[in-house]
Amino acid sequence: MQGTEGRWLQTCRRRNQFWGLPHWTPAAAGRHLQTRVRQVIAPPLLSIIIPALRVDRELRRCVDSVHLALESFTGYEVIVVMPGAHVQSAADALPDVQIVAECRPSVYAAMNDGIKASNGQYLYFLGKDDILLPSVRHLLPTLANERPAAVFAAVFWGGQGRRTCRTSRWQILFFNVCHQGIVYSRNCLDTHGPYVRRFRTHGDHLLNIRLLWDTSLAPRITFASTPIAWYAETGLSSTTLDANFAKVQPAIIRRYLGTWIAWPWSVLTHYRLRWSKKPRA
Repeated sequence: MQGTEGRWLQTCRRRNQFWGLPHWTPAAAGRHLQTRVRQVIAPPLLSIIIPALRVDRELRRCVDSVHLALESFTGYEVIVVMPGAHVQSAADALPDVQIVAECRPSVYAAMNDGIKASNGQYLYFLGKDDILLPSVRHLLPTLANERPAAVFAAVFWGGQGRRTCRTSRWQILFFNVCHQGIVYSRNCLDTHGPYVRRFRTHGDHLLNIRLLWDTSLAPRITFASTPIAWYAETGLSSTTLDANFAKVQPAIIRRYLGTWIAWPWSVLTHYRLRWSKKPRA
């Protein structure tokens, strides 16, 4: 019997490695089933989604910061989304985290995959090089009791100090805020999601515009001055112009504010795109 079971486990391991799936032993499958049943009966308050390419020191630091910041709180889950080739190594290295294989090689596609796999009533997105701060615990009573559509808090922006994510529906049309300072409700993402994959770095900008101009959800947005994360300022969004979003942004502004406001911005966008294509010396 042991030989038959051993061959069966080896077959399962080879099959899962071929498809990029984590290897399940009977004990691990039982624990996973218990976790899923518990999540369905009592879904967590907060789902933290982290897109990543592989397991490295920065990802471990990010996951550790989440567990340390929420060590006295049990109503959360951590979901790491990465390419299927690295799912098994991630499952071995991060046993207390749910690992999800991304369907397409894109940051926003990975975030959409994390949304589908999550069970939380609120969703929060971190980059693998970011750090969650213990002050995020100050937002938990607001999420549990007031049930806002979203919470716009603050972040520490690299070495530049504290930066608030407080904005208005007029400002958000032109300038985005750091998504590491925003906690979204599931209703918000179900209504205005998913993220648009063709935008390289500003898919969340479009989501924020839709959210703040939604007259049914905007009154339920809460603004807080508490810094909840340290943003590493090393990602693409801080160093790269999203040409696809820049081309459609004037049309978005025209929809909400009219042609006279959108026209000067379209001229500015034209020169921004030309400047971004020039080779740097």
